[in-house]
Amino acid sequence: MSLFSFLNAAKDCALEMAVKLWFNQTQNRYGHMTSIQIDSTAKNIHVELELKGESSPLIIDVKGYALIVESGETLIELGDITTSREWVNALLADYLKPENRRFHVPSAIKIIL
Repeated sequence: MSLFSFLNAAKDCALEMAVKLWFNQTQNRYGHMTSIQIDSTAKNIHVELELKGESSPLIIDVKGYALIVESGETLIELGDITTSREWVNALLADYLKPENRRFHVPSAIKIIL
């Protein structure tokens, strides 16, 4: 493993811990994040959520993402999103069009980027 690969993996790990902590502290009314894997080289994200009222985890896969800075704000633009729930996939296809997949990156996460 090269030094660059090692440092990239360490950064991904720190980012995963920060995102999981942020989510579980700020979005806990919906449930909690049990797992997240970020591959910043391939630009992929895998998330598992234990949501309240659900009997099995919701799995979310994002294929491709970009970090963008606009007017001093850091945004994440998500690529293709699929989940383990057919109805969520349909909802995303209907309402989360590619031009609406930019989201503000919380300052607690931005520090690690």
